Amino acid sequence: MTKRLRRRRDLAGESTATLRREAFPTLTAFVRGYLHEDFPAIHRSVRAAAAFSRDASPDERRLLAQELESLLPATSARPARELRRFVAAELGSRWEPGSRQDLVALLELFRTTLD
Repeated sequence: MTKRLRRRRDLAGESTATLRREAFPTLTAFVRGYLHEDFPAIHRSVRAAAAFSRDASPDERRLLAQELESLLPATSARPARELRRFVAAELGSRWEPGSRQDLVALLELFRTTLD
């Protein structure tokens, strides 16, 4: 990746009451760099945005997977519209997950690229 990504904070004690962009720096950088407003024209699908896997270092891929793993339990009791709002409005993504299952699919996509 062209930008240096900050290390992920320890999210173990994070409350699920409030989702905060600051808790997901690698995910934020990923969605802003790969799932931005031009992603439908460039990548055509979230799956194709796996270009991140080619561009990112193993540590960056691992951090992204860890942040997605942390986001899943934090969204388990939330309605899909709140998840979409968080990913689109808070993280800055053009992609809006339809459900938690879309996040699981994204996580699986990156898990397969880990060394």
